[in-house]
Amino acid sequence: MHNYYDGYPMDVNPINHCFKYLHKTQPEKTQLNHLRNTKVLTDYYHQIENYLTETFGANFIFLIILLTTSASIIYFIAISYIITQMDKEYFLSINRRCIKNATDEDTKNVSSRWLNRGGSYLVKIVKIIIGIFLLVCGIAMLVLPGQGLLTMLIGLSMLPFPGKHKIEQNLLARKSIRSSLNWIRIKANKEVFIFD
Repeated sequence: MHNYYDGYPMDVNPINHCFKYLHKTQPEKTQLNHLRNTKVLTDYYHQIENYLTETFGANFIFLIILLTTSASIIYFIAISYIITQMDKEYFLSINRRCIKNATDEDTKNVSSRWLNRGGSYLVKIVKIIIGIFLLVCGIAMLVLPGQGLLTMLIGLSMLPFPGKHKIEQNLLARKSIRSSLNWIRIKANKEVFIFD
C-alpha cells in the first residue's frame, strides 16, 4: 500500500523526486549531464544527416567526401614535393645566400642564359601563380583545417617581393614549422634545412 502526498504516491511525488536528485553524488550528476549532452549531440547530428540526405542525396555527399579526401592527398603530395625540391640553405639569411649564388653564377655559361630566358619567364609566371594560390589557401587554413602557416610559408617562398625574407623568418621562428619542414625532408631522404 502506497503512502500518498497531494494525490501522488510518495515514491512518485515530484518533491521527493527532486529531493532524491539533489542528494545524488557528484559523479552521478556528471554522468547524467554527460548522457544528456551526448543525447543532444546525437539528435543534432541525426537532424543534420537527415537534412543533407534529403536535400542533396547520399550520392552527392559521398562524392563530396571523396573529392575532399582526394584534394587533401594531392595537397600533401604537392607540398611535400615542393619542400623536398628546395635547397637546404634556402632559409639562410640573404647575405649568406648571395655569396653562395655569386660563386655559382660565375661558373654558368653566358650563352646558355640567353637560350633559357624565354623558358625561365614561363617558369617564373607559373611559380608566382602557384605561390599566390598557396598563400591564399594558407590564409584560409588559419580558420579551416589544414597546415595554414606551413602552406603560407611555401607560398611565400615562391613569390618574389621585397621583405619576403623577414616574413619567412617570422614564420620560421616557430619551432613547430621548422620541425614539420625537416620531418618531410627526412622522410624523403633529403638533408634537413639549415636555419639562421
